[in-house]
Amino acid sequence: MSTAEEPLTAGRDGLLSLLRNGQLPSRGAKAPQRERYQRIVAAAMELASEGGYDAVQMRAIADRAGVALGTVYRYFPSKNHMLVMGLLMVFEGMRSRFENVTIPGDTPSERILFVLRKNTEVLEKDRPRYEALVRAFMFADASASAELDAFGALMTEMFAKTIGVEQISDDQLNAIRVIGDVWMSSLVSWVAGRISVDEVMAHLGLAVRLVFRRLGG
Repeated sequence: MSTAEEPLTAGRDGLLSLLRNGQLPSRGAKAPQRERYQRIVAAAMELASEGGYDAVQMRAIADRAGVALGTVYRYFPSKNHMLVMGLLMVFEGMRSRFENVTIPGDTPSERILFVLRKNTEVLEKDRPRYEALVRAFMFADASASAELDAFGALMTEMFAKTIGVEQISDDQLNAIRVIGDVWMSSLVSWVAGRISVDEVMAHLGLAVRLVFRRLGG
């Protein structure tokens, strides 16, 4: 049975609930444990901004967060696991930006492309950090499965809100998954320096139009 000091193993729905309710790393955690957990993730994000993926080292994170190295490993078995959690937090922030606003566009395709453009532009504002987060997503192993599953669920939720549906049909769900996959694969190419943000959006524009053509928008 997990304790507040053990690595998080919640499923995707439970993890999103913990994140949104400020309960990480677990519902049973005390306030100092929550604060320590947040400091660790924040330290990793700061190091990523300063020096990219290679600057994020477990010892450096512990020093920056003011905790023992063993405490860092207690929450996160690897830096990839930790950075995937950071990525999940970033995308949750992106989702919440559009939660209570009317998204412009006459069709689902136009609305999705608007959200994708706004969210992709965010990544350019701190390129070293977001390159590190995307690299971690690429390299993450099974230890981060809860975070990866939660990320997929979050993306589905964000795009469902964007196209304006409460209940997602199987076709819509498949369309959303394809778009999410194209977005992440395009970001991998962006991290590698092979394409620009404008080219990312060109890939996404083509994918969105092709996928939603048969869905009427």
